[in-house]
Amino acid sequence: MTELGYRTLREKIVDVIRRRVVNRELQPGQKIVEQELAKEFQTSRAPVREALRELENEGLIEYVRNVGCSVKEITVEESFEIYLLRVDYEIMAVRLMNGEIPKETIDEMEKVLEQMKNLTVDKYDQLFTYDNQFHSYLVKMTKMQSLYKVWKSLNYGNIVTSHNLVSDKEAVIARQYPIHKEILEVCKNCKKEEICRKLSEHYMRTIRRLLREQGITEEERKYSLDFMFP
Repeated sequence: MTELGYRTLREKIVDVIRRRVVNRELQPGQKIVEQELAKEFQTSRAPVREALRELENEGLIEYVRNVGCSVKEITVEESFEIYLLRVDYEIMAVRLMNGEIPKETIDEMEKVLEQMKNLTVDKYDQLFTYDNQFHSYLVKMTKMQSLYKVWKSLNYGNIVTSHNLVSDKEAVIARQYPIHKEILEVCKNCKKEEICRKLSEHYMRTIRRLLREQGITEEERKYSLDFMFP
């Protein structure tokens, strides 16, 4: 097999497993067996192992010594922590740029927003990929590789949350375009505090919605949700 063919096979395996996780064909805690995947894809275990390592880095699966790989489980508490850190990093990026969002960043965000516009439920697994891409440009614009790296390490939380903790996929899809359009519009205005507030509101709405869907009241939480703006 050529190097290109080998890499393409690994990427195909990654895409298939990721899609199965998001579509709940693979359940949280379910074991993933290298040998079975190698047989399914008619390949050796090497590209399968590399694909699983990539998915482990994304946080979609976890590896336990002498046990193997399984689909990662994520709680509402973990989702809260992940969204808290994501918004913190994005606001940091906006402040570092003093709210001056580069035109090329706006252009890239507009392209992603257009892809979100006409998504249907059968393409639900793509939604949070687009969401991650959209927000990534706010961090990438700083050109700070370490900042982008730590932000990107949290992307799995967005994907896994969409898999584990969301009950109404149609409602999620319907609200994503208008919400992200609002963010893009304030970014065009280059007003630092307005952008930061909109990002904070965006993530807070998501956290509060997750709590409601899981039947958890804000009083039952040990942390205040008003952590960004009063």
